[in-house]
Amino acid sequence: MAKYTSVSSLCLLEKYEALATLNSKGTSNSQTIHIGDIETNYTLEKAKVTKRTAKMVEKFCLQYDLQDKIMFSHQKMALGVGEKEVHFIENRYHEFKDLFPCLELWDVEKLKALEPKIVYLHKFKNIWRSVKE
Repeated sequence: MAKYTSVSSLCLLEKYEALATLNSKGTSNSQTIHIGDIETNYTLEKAKVTKRTAKMVEKFCLQYDLQDKIMFSHQKMALGVGEKEVHFIENRYHEFKDLFPCLELWDVEKLKALEPKIVYLHKFKNIWRSVKE
């Protein structure tokens, strides 16, 4: 804020026990443009509005050739663990897939092939799913 506004002094309050334990670099969470696809607390209506406004920011950055300078692309995933969460993710995928056609619903075998350290217990075979853009 001090760099981009007339504010001359700032006070930061850390939520966790040490500085930057959640975000350790500028391209991480606090700088993310959320588009509403995997934010599992967003309703479909909120996701529609969020996607529209995020697209405006993206178009602005692309217009000024800011990709890989201040705008970076990152893969994202929401993972359901346990029958209740898996059911939630599956329902959410079906509700959101028209708005976000790049979403994918993975079964445990695909997840295991791509992210083997996440899936290490075979007994979860039928209850792990994820949504990815």
